[in-house]
Amino acid sequence: MMTGPYLTMTIYDTLLKKASQWVSECFQNTHCATCIFHDYNHTKETVTAGKEIAEGMQVSGDELETVLLACWFHDLGLLYSPENHEERSAGMAEKFLRRHAVREEKIREIKNCILATRIPQKPATLLEKIVCDADISHLGRNNYCEKNTLLRQEFELNQGKSYSELEWWLLNKDFFQEHQYFTPYARQRYNAQKKLNLSSINNLLKKSKEKPLGLNKTPDI
Repeated sequence: MMTGPYLTMTIYDTLLKKASQWVSECFQNTHCATCIFHDYNHTKETVTAGKEIAEGMQVSGDELETVLLACWFHDLGLLYSPENHEERSAGMAEKFLRRHAVREEKIREIKNCILATRIPQKPATLLEKIVCDADISHLGRNNYCEKNTLLRQEFELNQGKSYSELEWWLLNKDFFQEHQYFTPYARQRYNAQKKLNLSSINNLLKKSKEKPLGLNKTPDI
């Protein structure tokens, strides 16, 4: 008979497996033409980053499960609309978790972690900070340029406009300068590459400013 920590981790693994399968099916069965950056790959990457940061911050097994469940559900509402998608994602998580008899306190913690990812991020607890850092970990990764291209396509589709090079890199620079990682582990893990990525943004911004007048004009819609 299984007892103690082994039984506990088996319960965690079972719930996380069901959650990951359900979220995967949602992405497979729901077409979202604008989910260019916020796709299933982003969700999986957020889960991976969440696990790494949570373990780096030495949280308990129960807290780790909370973080990973929040990461799995955090962007699910975007499949239906970018407007208030955090609230929709939290609601979808709540329905799933209630079906699996998760205790009310834990459901509230997971929902709060999801809601904390709303920009500008304002996490209050350690677990909320971990999920927020995981969600925007791409700022401090060496594939930032690739991710940024996808994000630009998504922005333009959602907002019905095209950004000039100058507009886009100014937007990125402002976001980088306003953003901070909340956990010590994430700052140690991502800040060095984030600094390099900001340097690249500044170089691109400089080049866009040096272009002849008229090349940065936003096309009429």
